[in-house]
Amino acid sequence: MKLARLGEFGLIDRIRRIVGEGSEGVVFGIGDDAAVFRPRPGWLTVLTTDALVEGVHFDLRYAPIESVGWKALAINLSDVVSMGGLPRYGVVSMALPGSWRVEDVESLYRGMMRCGKAYGCTLVGGDTVRSQKGGFLSVTVVGEVEEERVVGRDGAREGDLLCVIGELGGSGVGLEVLSSGGDRGRFPSSVERFLEPKVRLREARWLVADLGVSSMIDISDGLSSEIGHLCQQSGLGCLVWEEKIPLTEEVVLWAEEQGKPLSTYALESGEEYELLFTIERSRCESWRNQKKDSKDLHINVIGVMTRKEDGMRVMRDGKSFDLSPGGWDHFYR
Repeated sequence: MKLARLGEFGLIDRIRRIVGEGSEGVVFGIGDDAAVFRPRPGWLTVLTTDALVEGVHFDLRYAPIESVGWKALAINLSDVVSMGGLPRYGVVSMALPGSWRVEDVESLYRGMMRCGKAYGCTLVGGDTVRSQKGGFLSVTVVGEVEEERVVGRDGAREGDLLCVIGELGGSGVGLEVLSSGGDRGRFPSSVERFLEPKVRLREARWLVADLGVSSMIDISDGLSSEIGHLCQQSGLGCLVWEEKIPLTEEVVLWAEEQGKPLSTYALESGEEYELLFTIERSRCESWRNQKKDSKDLHINVIGVMTRKEDGMRVMRDGKSFDLSPGGWDHFYR
């Protein structure tokens, strides 16, 4: 069914049926002028927003629209999680072209609902307007974090270890496989990582509460770019050991077949949504010795924070090079 046949308010009714009545704490949800919910005392509010533009962030020729919905919410949840927080509520604004069907919007919301259910985020409202060209999605998420557990990008100290959770490069491979018409069956985990990235909620909460990380960020624009953010905000330099950056087997295989250096995927693959963080060396060593309550985490130490005057450096094949922030940039492409 075409959107024009159903109309805006008919579409809102359809969306309300998919989303449901909300969760505990929601006073007013979808259907009113604004969402209303009860905050908790002793907590800080976390607010983030991200936009996805058809043809820039997603391509419906190879991305299922339900997966676009998952991703639209997941990238916002990851921002809340990287601050040590818990995502709570989300609102969605959409500009939709007349070529989209009602069923497309329903699929989009089903993807967001699956993601929200997985990580405890309730959709409580939004807005819909018409677009003259492609689709546009803007998702805003409100989260919360205990005052004593909030973490930012500016807390790293000289000598702290630079670490990542999980393996990198898969999302970049997934994008290249899909956009080139490659055999997605040979690279299933990379394709899945690109289409429906996981959010490291459980891991982030443990890192903040039990390991006491000093700074943290999610890897959305590429590892080298995010390292640059940590260095800039903390007023430090760094030394990265490239061979320590964890890559999946699919990344290695794809890079070999395409004749590309592994460093391209290790340092520049965006939309990974793994966690990059710093931690005091003694805390990390104590954790490695005890291995208590690790939640099966795989912490990969990939470098060390240095003086600002030393700059950002990467060690490759026994030689040190300048590390320039790369990866995704909206305006320099």
